[in-house]
Amino acid sequence: MRTFFTLFVILLWTSVSAQEPGKWAFPAKRDLFSPEALLDLSYLNEDMAGERGFVRLSEDGNGFVRGDGEPIRFWAVNSYVARKPIDEVREHARFLAKRGVNMVRFHGNLPETGREKSTPDMIDETKRDQIWKLVAAMKDEGIYVTLSFYYPHQIKPETARSWPTPRDSRGLTGLIYFDPLIQEAYKGWLRRIMIPENPYTGIALKDDPAVAIVQMQNEDSLLFWTLGQIRGREARLLGAEFGRFLQQKYGSLTAARSAWNGAAAPGPLDKMEDDWNAGVIALSGIWHLTGKARPGRAAARLRDQTEFLTTTMHAWHAEAARYLREEIGAPHLYNAGNWKTADPTVLDDLERYSYTAGDVIGVNRYVGSLHKGERRGWAIVKGDIYREDGVLKRPLDLHVTLKQPLGHPYLISETQWVPPMWRQSEGAPLTAAYQALNGVDISMWFATREVQWREPGSANGFLPSIGKWKVATPMQMGMFPAAALMFRQGLIDQVPPVVIERRGLDELWEGEVPLTAGRMGYDPNRDEGPGSGIRGANASVDPHVYLVGPVAVEFGEDAADYVKSDLDSFIDRRAQRVTSANRQISWDWGQGLVTLDAPRAQGVIGDLTTRGSFELHDITLTSSNTYATIIAVPLDQKPLDRSEKILVQMGTIARPNGWQSRPLETEDGPAREVMAFGRAPWMIDRLSASLTIRNPHLTTATALDPSGMPDGRLEVTRTDGGLTVPLPPDRLYVVLQ
Repeated sequence: MRTFFTLFVILLWTSVSAQEPGKWAFPAKRDLFSPEALLDLSYLNEDMAGERGFVRLSEDGNGFVRGDGEPIRFWAVNSYVARKPIDEVREHARFLAKRGVNMVRFHGNLPETGREKSTPDMIDETKRDQIWKLVAAMKDEGIYVTLSFYYPHQIKPETARSWPTPRDSRGLTGLIYFDPLIQEAYKGWLRRIMIPENPYTGIALKDDPAVAIVQMQNEDSLLFWTLGQIRGREARLLGAEFGRFLQQKYGSLTAARSAWNGAAAPGPLDKMEDDWNAGVIALSGIWHLTGKARPGRAAARLRDQTEFLTTTMHAWHAEAARYLREEIGAPHLYNAGNWKTADPTVLDDLERYSYTAGDVIGVNRYVGSLHKGERRGWAIVKGDIYREDGVLKRPLDLHVTLKQPLGHPYLISETQWVPPMWRQSEGAPLTAAYQALNGVDISMWFATREVQWREPGSANGFLPSIGKWKVATPMQMGMFPAAALMFRQGLIDQVPPVVIERRGLDELWEGEVPLTAGRMGYDPNRDEGPGSGIRGANASVDPHVYLVGPVAVEFGEDAADYVKSDLDSFIDRRAQRVTSANRQISWDWGQGLVTLDAPRAQGVIGDLTTRGSFELHDITLTSSNTYATIIAVPLDQKPLDRSEKILVQMGTIARPNGWQSRPLETEDGPAREVMAFGRAPWMIDRLSASLTIRNPHLTTATALDPSGMPDGRLEVTRTDGGLTVPLPPDRLYVVLQ
């Protein structure tokens, strides 16, 4: 009886608490993929990924084309669902395709990490099976795969020390660039994954065009703080490589020592000293290569170390790409890396230069805000301090504000609007609009472990908490459809570069401040807060230029830089507004407001109470929401004033049911404290808005449920040549026809 009473109380509490004033409960019911759905974007995908051949570079190298030469853009997510049975993976693929996804990234560690394993080239065959399974399931839904199978940060030091040749370093970070044992192991991993037949498809991955990109590694570099983890035998091995580099550059170590005026290494790795007789030359810790440390008495020495580390990475990236193509026989595009550096101002361009040995440039870059707490890297718990301000008043924190090396596509292999920053409905539309504008090619949302929707829940399955790195939520994946259409169909016009910076290699080695620089991304596991390590303070071009149009860099060129002559007409720092070069996007960071006004994409993101109404080219919006995202895009690719089927997508703020917080002042400014982190379901702020569209072809408005199914006709008012629709307060989508 007591058990029944307890269950009754729980059910009653859930029912009552799900009726929070001004909110509605998100119905995360299973999508049954009915053909009656009015919103299903799977038609954007090929019937089978790779049916026209391998994805390759466009003629200018800056984008992707299919095997038949037709341009292709990718809307992508990181998926861990391949850990589930194949039927569930296939269902997951259908769920993603319906929402506009045509690429997933497999991210895991293929090397076997068990302590009893005897050879470094052994692999985790369970992970390989997951890769095979994922490729097969996604292929059938027209979804391509990017493979990321080496993450040295997750390989434990004790595992490395159990190999026949013991390691002294703290794990494998950085070793692949110079350690022959790790390099040979890596080639073994490639062979074991790419050459055997995939039992789910009957062909090897090396022959499968459904695999679009092979990513060499995840988050590893010799230009990041983890350089300091190289110890003992590995530090001496790297020092010996440095000695050989110096002999080749100067002709002898004596000449190199003379060029350095005998300067010793400041802050050497593992407290090493130069052993000139043995040709083992100490390297300084990475801080000494940052702009804060140079110049100094050891400037010439540090310049040579900068060149050595960068060219060492470049050489390995080139060798790995060669091995994949020539010895494995795999024609896939190759991405060398995706990491950041210890000083983005003077080192980031070196990192990206090292990637040019491959095909695709990469980075991992998240958008977040203040979050302090013991478990802030992976969980939200009671007592955490946070802000949920979104990015609308911090435009330089947008993750796609990136300098792009000419001749290479650019992918962001991990991104997300990271909670407890709950202003997330802006994320997908902002990403799509600015990628369409500036040509950043892929953003891979991180991550989904669910077949379909993710409800609020524990970060690890047992800690009382809310998980952070989840994207299958109503205000992130729920905002995919309009965003995927906007980006994949180019509903915002791309413009030519507004800046082309040409950087000679000597300039890079010297650590000279670049012409343009942006900010670092959000990383709660390594940084102290949002925008940590802000870069660009000394750059001569306003960093808001990244929101005007593409910013490019050309390495090895000494020609003059190009800066758009009328750049100032697009950036108004006094009014705190930046306008895109095509005049289709306006970002008012003072008011926290973005407007889209293109022929085939119009809408408003931010505080919609700042104006009585928003008059765009074909639509008028009114709303009393202090935060909302409302976007209108055609479902037939026609301009909005002539389209016969239009998607209106609406988002506000979603928080866990029962979420409670209180305001407080901190040393970081105004913030909030989590008083209760809540539970399922998602509770979404109700929308109060109306839309008028000037289009004579439209007569009806239908609300949709999260599966795109019709969920009730809306009352409409015919106007002179148009239609006025009170938007529903508790839906994400409306289709106008």
